[in-house]
Amino acid sequence: MKKLKEVDVNNSIPEQTMLEKIYDELQQLKKQVTITDERRVSIKEFAQRMKMTEVTFYDRIKKGEIDPPRKDGRYSYYLNSYVNKVVTKTSNSDKVAAYT
Repeated sequence: MKKLKEVDVNNSIPEQTMLEKIYDELQQLKKQVTITDERRVSIKEFAQRMKMTEVTFYDRIKKGEIDPPRKDGRYSYYLNSYVNKVVTKTSNSDKVAAYT
């Protein structure tokens, strides 16, 4: 049987190192997800995901609640990461408002 290496309980360096490694890996995964999540989302799809009409959606843009879309020639679009952030923020604030 192998003898386990004894670790000083007062010495938390190995735990700190382990936590730093875990944190670094999580940051790398987060970057990879962000990179792969940058597809273009049309205004129509964004409005559907927000469960509102396009007219209401454009009103939110005018009020400054939603950033204006990016343009590629005549095509207006949003990056999926921004859409997810807005949809998540809106759904969370709705839940908070419903429970207060």
